[in-house]
Amino acid sequence: MISFLNLEYFLLLSERLNFNTTAKELHITQQTLSGHINKLEKSLGVKLFLYGPPLKITSAGILLKTYASEILSCKRKMEESMFEMQKQKSGTITIGTTYSRAQFLLPPIIRDFKKKYPLVQIKLFEGNTPEVEVKLVKHEVDVAIGFQPANSKNIISIPLYHDPFMLVIHPAVLEQYFPDRPSHQFRIYNDQAIKDIIQCCPFLIMPSDTTVGKYCHQYISDQKLHITKILELRDVGTMLSMCYSQMGFMLCPRTLIQCSTYPFSKEHIIHPLPDFKPLMISVNYPEHQRHSSLIKSFIKIVKENLNNSLIASVRNVPAEDH
Repeated sequence: MISFLNLEYFLLLSERLNFNTTAKELHITQQTLSGHINKLEKSLGVKLFLYGPPLKITSAGILLKTYASEILSCKRKMEESMFEMQKQKSGTITIGTTYSRAQFLLPPIIRDFKKKYPLVQIKLFEGNTPEVEVKLVKHEVDVAIGFQPANSKNIISIPLYHDPFMLVIHPAVLEQYFPDRPSHQFRIYNDQAIKDIIQCCPFLIMPSDTTVGKYCHQYISDQKLHITKILELRDVGTMLSMCYSQMGFMLCPRTLIQCSTYPFSKEHIIHPLPDFKPLMISVNYPEHQRHSSLIKSFIKIVKENLNNSLIASVRNVPAEDH
């Protein structure tokens, strides 16, 4: 029978055309080398060499040399692929995301990933968006889900969907600050009503060193609005809780409203912001991870989860109050 070892020994001998030199290079005896060549010749039924001196390769040997090179090349690729697969299936992946997305988006994604890669250790880094981006740039995070990084150098981003900011407020807050205006008037979307809410009602806002806070502050500045009442919160979950509890209004990415455990759609008034460009949510990873099969598989699972649940529900939310 023909073995890979027979072919490896044959291939080297076909290059060196010297039994003594080839045997020394392989760290075997000439007798052992000769035995491998004889096995090949018997299996194939042809002479591979003319045993000189000098040693010459036959036409059959030249043909086998071509096939042997291809076979051994495929063998090496197969071994590399198997090694990479084993390495990936038993390796470690560090996922970075914000606290809110870790709560709302990651559980089903990690569940499905663990089903496919039960031996892979998952590490999770939670922080605000700038902190996650720093970890990406430093290669301390393998893959992240969030806004496209402001500093995209050496970072690859796979777009998932646009996430518009929405204004959310409970009618009870409107009744308190606009006692002469029926709250149902605010359910009809118009720019002036939104400006009135922003300028008169308590603003539940995150600090400007967070991405949500930065875009909210920028929006207020661009619209030249004057804020009178501010309650600053560092956590999105707290902001959602305060808004649901009728403590004021918030400007929040629609995904977080949709995925929140609070049923905002039942009573709250929810409107898109005029002149606010939706932000892109993406999967981000360092460029050196470009060829990682583990990262590619993670991205595929993320897309499948979002396509099956999150994106479908987000796309079905009406542009105005729902």
